[in-house]
Amino acid sequence: MLSDGRVYLRKLERTDLDRTWEWMQRPEIFLRIGVHIPISKSQQHVWFESVDRAADKIVFAVCLHDGDAHVGNVSLDTIDPRHRNARLSIFIADQTDRGKGLGGSAMRLLARYAFDFLNLEKIWCKTDSDDEKVTRFYEKLGFVREGLLRRHEFIDGQYRDKALLALFRDSIKGSP
Repeated sequence: MLSDGRVYLRKLERTDLDRTWEWMQRPEIFLRIGVHIPISKSQQHVWFESVDRAADKIVFAVCLHDGDAHVGNVSLDTIDPRHRNARLSIFIADQTDRGKGLGGSAMRLLARYAFDFLNLEKIWCKTDSDDEKVTRFYEKLGFVREGLLRRHEFIDGQYRDKALLALFRDSIKGSP
């Protein structure tokens, strides 16, 4: 378990699936993380089984120390041990839990895991290029903008540009 005293990360478990299935029905989550909906509970269980066996992906539950509440997920996928990089994603499910530093704490823990345990050099993500709030979130953690993927994703009937952001082993801000 990865912990900073406020939040901890643990591997996503089968017992979390009903809760995460409900979260995946929310447009503010599924549109941001790219889940194709509708998704049935049986499809989610198939997804979970594949993730559980995958060598190139890991999904963590973001939990509060106070009460052990599962408040979101953070993951690494396309983990490439040869080139030592991986893509990340994160969400804090409820609006009332956002803006409290939980996502930042979870990201610092994930970075520590990626750099210290997996020995990666870089973790990266993509986000809507015009989403200044999310871009600032990543930049506060030490991420740098690496590029732009023009008209990269078709969401809600329109093409969206995606910004690529990366965090390198030697540029982590804030202590875990």
